[in-house]
Amino acid sequence: MQNKQIGREQAMNAGEVSDEVLMTAIAGGALWAMDALYERYARLLYSLAYRMISDHQVAEDLLQESFLSVWRNASSYSARSGAVHSWLFSIIHHRAIDYLRAIQRRATLNPVSLDAVNPEDYFDSSDTWEQVWTSYQQAQVRQAIMALSKEQRLVIELAYFQGWTQAEIAEGCHLPLGTVKARMRLGLLHLKRLLEQQGLQER
Repeated sequence: MQNKQIGREQAMNAGEVSDEVLMTAIAGGALWAMDALYERYARLLYSLAYRMISDHQVAEDLLQESFLSVWRNASSYSARSGAVHSWLFSIIHHRAIDYLRAIQRRATLNPVSLDAVNPEDYFDSSDTWEQVWTSYQQAQVRQAIMALSKEQRLVIELAYFQGWTQAEIAEGCHLPLGTVKARMRLGLLHLKRLLEQQGLQER
């Protein structure tokens, strides 16, 4: 009975509890802490999933799966690996990527006979090599982004791949707007240097 009373009091004060304390409580099986973490981040995580998937039901499913994963694996979280919100964003981001990859794998390709293919349709187009070069550039950019720090990578991916404004990133990641701007600026400078080392320069 006393434990239940403590749980109710903690739930009432959950808004004042840090993310790290919530994670410790969740690892210990505290449902009130799980409810508090869900209330704190569900809208933002759903928004990220929906911007990647563009399907409300799938985004909701990914959100529920992500929080189920949090409940099951809370004990594996360590503050040394980054902030709780970054950990949560990475969970739903990876699940959304896995979903998109599964969709691509399920996509069927129509069989085409070699006799039906006209090479001139592909290699006479002036756009072909531009498309190849663009694809190569995108792969190089993605590789360079992965070399950034977790903090810089998060704000850049949210801004340039998910379309979040700096204000939205600040709100969603519980960071001062100045910190977001600083990480964005330093991350982009680092990214520019990495791309220059790879031979990609601004035109």
